Amino acid sequence: MPLPDVTVKILDGGLGMLPPGTSGLHAKVGVSSAGTVGEIVSVTDPGKIADLFGTGPLANALYDSFAAGARLVYAVRANGDIPGQIGTVTKTKTGQGDLNVTGSPLDAYELVVEIVDPGAKNVATFRYSLDGGDTFSAKITVPTALTYEIPGTGLTLNFSEYVTDPNNSFLAGDRYTCRTTAPRPSVNSVNAAIDTLLNSKYLYEFIHAVGDSDAAMWAALAAKAAEAETRYRYIHFLSEARGPESTETVDQWVSALLAEKSGFASTRVSICAGRFELVDMGTGRIVDRNGAGIYAGRVSSIPVQRSPGEVMEGPLPAVVRLNPPGINDGHILALDEAGFVTFRQYIGLSGLYVTNGRMAAEPTSDFQYVELRRVMDKACAQVRAAALRLEHAEIDPTNMEKSLSAAEAQLTAPLDNMVGAREIARGRVVIPRDQDVLATSKIRVKVRIVPMAIMRWIELEIGFENPFRAAA
Repeated sequence: MPLPDVTVKILDGGLGMLPPGTSGLHAKVGVSSAGTVGEIVSVTDPGKIADLFGTGPLANALYDSFAAGARLVYAVRANGDIPGQIGTVTKTKTGQGDLNVTGSPLDAYELVVEIVDPGAKNVATFRYSLDGGDTFSAKITVPTALTYEIPGTGLTLNFSEYVTDPNNSFLAGDRYTCRTTAPRPSVNSVNAAIDTLLNSKYLYEFIHAVGDSDAAMWAALAAKAAEAETRYRYIHFLSEARGPESTETVDQWVSALLAEKSGFASTRVSICAGRFELVDMGTGRIVDRNGAGIYAGRVSSIPVQRSPGEVMEGPLPAVVRLNPPGINDGHILALDEAGFVTFRQYIGLSGLYVTNGRMAAEPTSDFQYVELRRVMDKACAQVRAAALRLEHAEIDPTNMEKSLSAAEAQLTAPLDNMVGAREIARGRVVIPRDQDVLATSKIRVKVRIVPMAIMRWIELEIGFENPFRAAA
């Protein structure tokens, strides 16, 4: 038996501390020209994106999200096993020479090649644009070899001289245009990149699957979200709808998206259909792009309970105009009501705003909006973390009220923190007292949350009043 003395037992957990949260953190998976496939890279400095990932959809989405307020993004390069395509070259020219484009594009480009000074090879000059003519390169002489690789694009320009009269090959004003598509990952490649994130210790709120997607990809993301939930990761996915084909009108494009979406619903997948013409943060080019990167940055920069469409957050950055040309409020309304993320203008305000932070959920779902998804996911993670401290704890079956009241208080603490941060209006925990824990070793807990309300429609009633009549 030890000598009489005073012993001290230090308790832990009395402060109600919780593990780090995921608010404002997201991950991206997509195709890029550089980086290691399947490696998680923590990106905090947009100035290093080009060094880490080169060019391509993943790099573009990272630039957009940082421009819109993201501070940290976990990025995973996916295998681009669906190569980009080069469209038909349209030629408007008087010269007798020719130009075609070959290679494997690293991104989506609106290529324009213009002859500046006339002549044959080694005399004629040209300039090129990758953004449809908004910005151009400096003048370049048509090479003696008649081929020119556009740096960092995967594209090669192949000039052909007019054999009969080489000096009449290329004349000032000759113009060649074509569009390219970016390489894309298959469903298998996206799943592999997502598995890298799910198997890691990194914490994040949502994963942005970069690149055009369809119903098959949306279904795969929904399955991954369900898998993540079984592993106690409460996350959602952001995907990108395709843009209009060159032969599609806006009405046809909207109708096609509505038809594709009609067979799909998920409370953990968002689909961004909104598009911008925006200033690329990495290259300075003005490009047409799906707005998911900008949207992801906005969501990451605001509290979980806030709508990404809140006007007081200000207009979305780097945006020049809404695309595709001709889109109107009717198109936007149809896409929004179908559950797509879209963007809009307000009469009287400059710039563009998020219409609604839509989830691709059923119209009767509680989770039609991303702010409700985010709040619930945070509450799930935080209350579960508090509940883990009760695993294998004792309950006195002769004094259930005291034991369960203490448990309720511990589980309510993270909800009280969310109330204090104005993330929810109220939260409560109820543990039914009529449970035979001694026989089952199981305890059932009910958690209920009152979310913050969002003013989406405001009706103003304005009229005159006569103070003399009021006095009378």
